[in-house]
Amino acid sequence: MHNTEKGTIAWLFLVAVIVRLAALWIVPAPPIDDSAQAAYLAGAHKLLHGEGFRDPSYPIYAPPLYGMFIAFLQSIFGEDLGPVKIVQVMVDSVTVILVFLIMREIFNARTGLLAAAVLAVYPFAIYLAISIAAEPLVTCLLAGFVLLVIYAVRLQDLRYFAAAGIVLGLATLTRGATQFLPFLLVFVLVFLIRGGKQVLISYMVCLAGFVLVISPWTVRNLVVLDDVIPVATAGGIVILMGSNETYLTIPGKTEMNEKYPPPQGIKPSEVDRYWRNAGITEHLRHLQADPIGFVTFNIAKFFRLWYATESGDNHQWTLGGNLPLYLLACVGLVIALRTQQYLVLIPLFVIGYYALLHWASLPLFRYMMPVMPYVIGLASFGALGWANQIGFVQRFPETLLSATSKQPSLDSHPER
Repeated sequence: MHNTEKGTIAWLFLVAVIVRLAALWIVPAPPIDDSAQAAYLAGAHKLLHGEGFRDPSYPIYAPPLYGMFIAFLQSIFGEDLGPVKIVQVMVDSVTVILVFLIMREIFNARTGLLAAAVLAVYPFAIYLAISIAAEPLVTCLLAGFVLLVIYAVRLQDLRYFAAAGIVLGLATLTRGATQFLPFLLVFVLVFLIRGGKQVLISYMVCLAGFVLVISPWTVRNLVVLDDVIPVATAGGIVILMGSNETYLTIPGKTEMNEKYPPPQGIKPSEVDRYWRNAGITEHLRHLQADPIGFVTFNIAKFFRLWYATESGDNHQWTLGGNLPLYLLACVGLVIALRTQQYLVLIPLFVIGYYALLHWASLPLFRYMMPVMPYVIGLASFGALGWANQIGFVQRFPETLLSATSKQPSLDSHPER
């Protein structure tokens, strides 16, 4: 890494931190939603003032790592949540640097610089960074996973595959959405690695790292709760919430709970199964009663992924702020595939996984935030490609990254 590139990374980090700290100071504190209170803050309280993970009432709705993150900082700085948000600002700023490195490896340093600059001032990421929300931490860990997989594929180094699995395990212990991702990763590796044996070995090493991280939590749930819960129990309820147009927003939760009252006196996994079966029943009823309406509902759900809020408010602002990125990302993807930038399949796989998972369950833009850095990266590549076509890039002065903007940093190990 060149000294000028190190300086650019330092400036990107500094700008991201300053922008987020300014927002923390200026913007009124975002409200803490009920799920964060019940899962993260309650979990942190039990870790600090209760029996911790030995307590069967420890929240199992969400994985434990973000609650541990809060508890650790509160044990040092006290109960005030300000220090938690300040550390989140730092974590989210690290994500900016990781995105620069990811896009530099896939495309070039110029794309990495533009993507990181956009993410540094991206308002939706900034808002979550100053909230009590797990998204900043899981977004950073997921970016670390993507970068490690890229290095692993380029270098054919099993240590990077193992590290990628470990980091993905940490991401899964932060937000359970990624728990199925490692089992599908093999399909991407088949396209990027020569030799079936090498694909299998690389995949198994990555999977082993993942299982190593999440297994203690799974064992804890089996021992303390006498229940098989690999990660968390939030999957069923989001399937039910995404099964009916009325349930998609907060006002509809009251009607949903009246129709499907939460069961009592059964294991957490059985409660989760109850919600999931209720959601499937809702889908089947809709399909039988109105097949065309069922299809249009699910088409609408897919589009809701990219703008919808749980409150049902501010849709126009979310969509308006992101629509240029979506359009440019499509352009960038087309250019990447035409120019055989095959490493783009790695972030594309993650985007597709998140889209399919939340399309099938509860389509909210917030749930797509962990993959928005890659949308921004594709949009940056598309914007630069379009600008290059009209001659703008050639006329624009070279950046400090010109020495590395023509080739990947691991160019001695070109991708397939």
